[in-house]
Amino acid sequence: MVTIKDTADDWAGKNLSNFSLKALAKLMHDHVQNGGVINQQPETRPEWNDRDFHYDFHLSWAGHVLYVERVLVDDNPRNPYIDIVSIHDA
Repeated sequence: MVTIKDTADDWAGKNLSNFSLKALAKLMHDHVQNGGVINQQPETRPEWNDRDFHYDFHLSWAGHVLYVERVLVDDNPRNPYIDIVSIHDA
């Protein structure tokens, strides 16, 4: 499952044509399936340090090169999910 924070969803809706979370999730999946890089970053910002890491993508969408920051929420190992916390032009 993939979820998105309101601020990221608002930015995407205003700046990306035909944006949908489902389409972004598929783009991320295809990126990984095709050998694309996921950058694992130690989380050092005090306001976000409830997780040890966040994970970044650089993806293309309708003429934009996007920076997509996400976290893996695995508090329940039987139901982990990805939460997109930030998205903007790279």
